Amino acid sequence: MSDTEGEQLAKKGLTAEAAEDVRVVAKGGAIQIAGQFSQRGLSYVFGILFNLILSTASYGLYRLAAQILANLSQLGLAGFNYASMRWITRARAAGDPGGVRGAMRVGIGGALLASVLVTIALVLFTEPIARFFESDPGSTTTGNLVADAASGLFGTFRTSGPSLNELLLLGAPYIGLYAMMQVLRYSTQAYKTMVPSVMVGNIIQPIARTIIGVSLLLAGAGIAGAVIGLNISIAISLVVAVWYLRRLLTPEQLAAAPTYPVGPMTRFAIPQAGASLLGVQTLGLGILILGRYDTNFAVGLFAIALSLQGPGNIFLGGIVNIWAPVVSDLYERKDIDRLGALYQTINRWIATFSFPVFAALILLPDVFTFFYQRPEAASVVAILALGNIFYTGTGPTGYVISMTGHPGVNFLNSLVGVILYVVLGVMVVPKHGAVGMAWVDVGVTILINSVRVVEAKILVGVQPFGRTFYKPVVATLAVAAVLAPWKLFAGDSIAVQAVGLGIGLAVYLAALKLLGVDPEERMVLNRIKNRAFKRGKP
Repeated sequence: MSDTEGEQLAKKGLTAEAAEDVRVVAKGGAIQIAGQFSQRGLSYVFGILFNLILSTASYGLYRLAAQILANLSQLGLAGFNYASMRWITRARAAGDPGGVRGAMRVGIGGALLASVLVTIALVLFTEPIARFFESDPGSTTTGNLVADAASGLFGTFRTSGPSLNELLLLGAPYIGLYAMMQVLRYSTQAYKTMVPSVMVGNIIQPIARTIIGVSLLLAGAGIAGAVIGLNISIAISLVVAVWYLRRLLTPEQLAAAPTYPVGPMTRFAIPQAGASLLGVQTLGLGILILGRYDTNFAVGLFAIALSLQGPGNIFLGGIVNIWAPVVSDLYERKDIDRLGALYQTINRWIATFSFPVFAALILLPDVFTFFYQRPEAASVVAILALGNIFYTGTGPTGYVISMTGHPGVNFLNSLVGVILYVVLGVMVVPKHGAVGMAWVDVGVTILINSVRVVEAKILVGVQPFGRTFYKPVVATLAVAAVLAPWKLFAGDSIAVQAVGLGIGLAVYLAALKLLGVDPEERMVLNRIKNRAFKRGKP
């Protein structure tokens, strides 16, 4: 498109259709971003408390077990969450209540069957799986003053945690519970509302995990207590998800005779499951490779560095779930121009909120690792942030490819990415540890996300970089120009470095203001002001 709708909007203002697209995504994205703040913030707190109560090595073992369970859960989900969302969206657009009901049943049934099979396989093969990854079984002792105090208080604190084998068996129920919860969450998203999904997966589950997990840690249950808390939190979230979905179903959908698109949904779900499972970020390959070829302590450092990327990834994570059904809806209506314009707007939003965070992580990582009391993680934090600039800067491109009917392409992308990640990781980690793993992550992330941008342009006819994408880039460079010399001035002082972060934020906001506000942002800001003004009236 030589003169895209995105360029026209920038010149002439928003059309009614474009304004509606922006409104839907902005509203859903705002809700999801709030949920992301909750989820990632609680994860950050949980990680700090875990490190203080036990140790970094114990945290590494827990994250290794949790990552293996998460990957098995994705396998058990079998892509039926995305299939449910896409087919429910299509049925609703076509006014087919029977199709809505049937798609839900197929999604739930497919995920239930797959997750049961995966759980059985885990129980049968737990020992060889654990033996493959548990390269550092003796490093889970605490050696921590907080842990010693807990031991004296409760009298049952274990100074050596359970084996990875025991943790995996203890966490086996998580697989089926997670699969059911995700299918129900994605089914609610097909109604173009993010409230149920956010409440279930981003607020209720992490709150329950944090409260129950930390309580069990303090009570002396050790790493096993954290895994038990994980299971209980997912069970609670599943119950709430059922309640939310029941409320969304219309009387017509409840009464309609279901039609079951088993074949089409399964053909879509399987390659999408591969793409979801084999995503480098989702799979947690860095943790798995370090768990196999390095120590639990190295896993813990890498896990800390990953968790600190959270604030920068909040905005991409906050957009994609509402973005996916919107992509499917616009593509089914053959409105590619609207899809392309919205794609560029969303990508600019993501870059605007994410880039300054990653710039801060690259230039002043010590500020962020201070609360973990692990300055060794600072270099890993900075390296991973470099890759995440490319990850967020290319936008939700994978969803554009999958939700327009090309999940197989995404699967191949992910497969290539995983092969490269594993081969390079196995070569690098034994000698360079967590730092080498971080550089592998950066290289693979840049390559795969660049390829996806080209594929989206070829397959769908859209690309993520609009005429005004330069604005967050220029503003971020201004921040870097301030923080780089400030780091030399601050030296090792965390307090002075923290002051620099505040100055950097002010510079970023000033640069964005000087560069001007686009019509889409102006519309969103006006809606916020109008709502605030109305609520403030007596």
